[in-house]
Amino acid sequence: MVRWKARKETVDIGCIGLGSLTFDEDYIGVSIDICDMSEELKEEVGRAVEAAKIEYTKQWEGWYAEHPGVKRHKIQWGGQPVVMDYTYLSVVFGAGKPVTYSIVAGFHDPEDARVEACADITVDFSGYTNELKKEVTKVLLDKFFDN
Repeated sequence: MVRWKARKETVDIGCIGLGSLTFDEDYIGVSIDICDMSEELKEEVGRAVEAAKIEYTKQWEGWYAEHPGVKRHKIQWGGQPVVMDYTYLSVVFGAGKPVTYSIVAGFHDPEDARVEACADITVDFSGYTNELKKEVTKVLLDKFFDN
């Protein structure tokens, strides 16, 4: 147990005994911008985007089927390539679980920006776990603690 003196403004107001540190959640999610990727990975993202477009359309068709009185909006992907809005590597650290990695790509239709979706590809970067731990620790310290 650790004991700290509590201060309020410039006056000591007593002591507090502290136990073990816990987090509010059992996981931490980290997002890392992707600056570049290989052609093979771009193709994989392209396949995931096409699958996400189909899933997006199915979801909206199902929603409209459940709500027949609602005015329908055009939910259709045009023939042009989608506009990529963002891509990042999502890393999730779960208590007692292996680290998970996925590439997330958000995009929209160039003809109708209201038609938008997100693709997700699970990837394995487990060989880089130690480097990632060091980098995440550094960013946490730099972001939340003054040096």
